[in-house]
Amino acid sequence: MAKKKSDVYYLDPASLSVKKVRVSLRQRIFRWLRILFVGAFVFAVAFFISTYYIESPREKQLSKDLYVAETQYRYLTQRVDELEKVLGDIQNRDNNLYRLIFEAEPTHPQNALNQNYHEFSNNEIADAIISTSKGIDHLANELYAQSISFDQIYELAKQKDRRMECIPAIYPVSKYISRMSSGFGFRFHPIYKTLRMHTGVDIAAPRGTPIYATGDGKVTVAARNAAGYSGYGVVCRVDHGFGYETLYAHMDELAVKKGQEVHRGDTIGYVGTTGASSGYHLHYEVLVNGKRVNPVYYFFIDISPEEFLEIFEKSQEVNQSLS
Repeated sequence: MAKKKSDVYYLDPASLSVKKVRVSLRQRIFRWLRILFVGAFVFAVAFFISTYYIESPREKQLSKDLYVAETQYRYLTQRVDELEKVLGDIQNRDNNLYRLIFEAEPTHPQNALNQNYHEFSNNEIADAIISTSKGIDHLANELYAQSISFDQIYELAKQKDRRMECIPAIYPVSKYISRMSSGFGFRFHPIYKTLRMHTGVDIAAPRGTPIYATGDGKVTVAARNAAGYSGYGVVCRVDHGFGYETLYAHMDELAVKKGQEVHRGDTIGYVGTTGASSGYHLHYEVLVNGKRVNPVYYFFIDISPEEFLEIFEKSQEVNQSLS
């Protein structure tokens, strides 16, 4: 009988002959299972090493691309931060310089855009993408608001000459025959003898002293005992545009009528003591966007620094007003 390579033989010491080893089916199954187990173990080890420790060419390329993307993302984020700082500086200059020059209201922070970022939620780097997207959207929103602000500043700049003609800027009566008798703030009322807010300045002067319009504008009130001006006597109110108004009260008589256009230096009336007044004087008010402000800060064309300082110090005294 021909021998097979897979056959196993042994020497029988009793008969001193070579005999074939008989392998049972169970042993054969165990042998093949052992081979399969060892093979599976070797394959698993090789697969683990190749998967976690040895990069394929595709994985190497992906790693390289990811490194480049992360580098570019950091650069993009840095650029967004830098642009926000630049925009913040522009906004500060806009509010604290340009708008201050033209006496315009400062801009207000814009509401954030209500964007939907759910499309990024399934991404492994969703937080980073959403954060950068919010930064870019906020930057775009602020840039849009700033562009509108610059449009407004441009319009104000085009109107600068006209604006300067309209802003109240001179002393309303001759400084040589008048004196500041009471300033802006809490003062004692001459009739009621109580401390109350004095919304303008009182300038004492002889009866009949001319009163001048302090800027170009249009007369909106010119009457004696006008409705809404109780105690003001003969009163005149001028709308100068650009948010500025002036009011002249307790006049002896008017030199203008309602609806009349006036220019800075025009005579609009004469000093008197009509209404709730205790002496000849002009009660003068300046309003900016409907709010009464200290008129002293609008005497800057026809008086010297020394004269301004003297008027300012006199206006700070808490005394009894003339009206």
